[in-house]
Amino acid sequence: MKPIITEQSFYKYLKCPSWIARELKNEGQFQEALIEKLQTEGLLREHELELLRDRNISEVVSEDMDEAALETLTLMKKGAETIYKGVLVHGHWVGRPDVLEKVEGRSNFGNWYYVASDIKRSSQLKTEYKFQGVFYAQILRKLQGVRPVNGYVIHANGVVDSYLINDFYTEFHLTLDSIQEILDGEDKPHFLTSGCKQSPWFSECMGDSESCDSLSVLNRIWRNEAHSLEDAGIDTVSKLASVKSEVLKKVRGVSLDRLYFLQQQAISLLDKQIIRIGDIDLPNEDGVVLIIDIESDSLRDVDFMFGVLVVDGANETYHVFTAETPEDEASTWRDFLSFIGEYAGANIYHYGWYEVDRFRQLSAKYGVTEVAERMFSENMIDLLGRLRGSIIFPSPFYSLKDVAKHLGFKWRAGEVTGVDSIIWYEKWLNESDQQALQDIIDYNEDDVRATWYVIKWVKENLM
Repeated sequence: MKPIITEQSFYKYLKCPSWIARELKNEGQFQEALIEKLQTEGLLREHELELLRDRNISEVVSEDMDEAALETLTLMKKGAETIYKGVLVHGHWVGRPDVLEKVEGRSNFGNWYYVASDIKRSSQLKTEYKFQGVFYAQILRKLQGVRPVNGYVIHANGVVDSYLINDFYTEFHLTLDSIQEILDGEDKPHFLTSGCKQSPWFSECMGDSESCDSLSVLNRIWRNEAHSLEDAGIDTVSKLASVKSEVLKKVRGVSLDRLYFLQQQAISLLDKQIIRIGDIDLPNEDGVVLIIDIESDSLRDVDFMFGVLVVDGANETYHVFTAETPEDEASTWRDFLSFIGEYAGANIYHYGWYEVDRFRQLSAKYGVTEVAERMFSENMIDLLGRLRGSIIFPSPFYSLKDVAKHLGFKWRAGEVTGVDSIIWYEKWLNESDQQALQDIIDYNEDDVRATWYVIKWVKENLM
């Protein structure tokens, strides 16, 4: 019996092809439903149903795959307007679109056919969503005799995006063939990317890449760059670190400046040393500085915690604003704005793009004070953005945890991520577990303190 291919196979392949191979070898290691929902960027059932509240829904409730597929097909033959959580099966292909919508047109069923939609928390129309939609379209063609022209994604904000199935048809089949080859036992060369972090086998991916001295451990190296180096006989980090300039000049398809930069990364990794490559653009503050971090529950599309570390000379004070229920998001946001407004002239440090994006979304959703709006516009400093072009860290990834841990900072909870904070928040909401809420607060505080730790280290050692 052939291993099953599902829409999640495409998500996993596009994030990390080794995910599929490792899952197969581990006999589909069980993932909790909540973790799986987080990995595939979905929402909780009640939020999905809220987005569909104006539709005449028929929900497929059977947990058995074969029974659910039969129930779905029966609803399609009857002409149900909207089918929620249907199951589409053809051979060893199994698709589970969040929504099947009846539209006018000829099919095996009559004067109607079905198009598929997935509900995703992201506001972007990501490539992996489109591949999943093409997969649904392929199964629908087998079941109803007609392939939909468009695929659809319903975002958490209610916006519906469409895309043409034909635009991704060729690439879809190439990807499908690669997935099938992996399931048939073919070994594919592993290439470490940030997508591997989504996989439950990330530590194995990292270990394999490091043990074979793969070029993919270089931060943000593109596959085509690695292929160009390999074609020139430079197929490991060690070789790249030691290769002479004359050899680098013979590498095709990559600029010499870029090759020198990649070589510096290789040297940094091998020597386990930070390399400064440019001026570091961080201000010398005399007054108060704010360091912020947001915790969000993407399953509910809610930002539930705003942490602020207020640094005033030698004094460091942590403040937290928590929405103890999702309904408290608006008031918590206003409390946060009021608080930072007391430090109108202070620089606001954050690590990465996330806080800027959430501030923009929340300002549009609930409004923003003039003072806070000016601070968001003029005072925000992305620490990662300021460091990336000036410092090479001996790490494949430049996340806050990767960088701060290398510099010596320790999180109280050990190896935790933003996913853990969501799980804790769900536990707090469902069980009123006070320890779970405290775990999030501790984690958030450690994040802002880690950011300040990196700032201090850079200023004391590199400026």
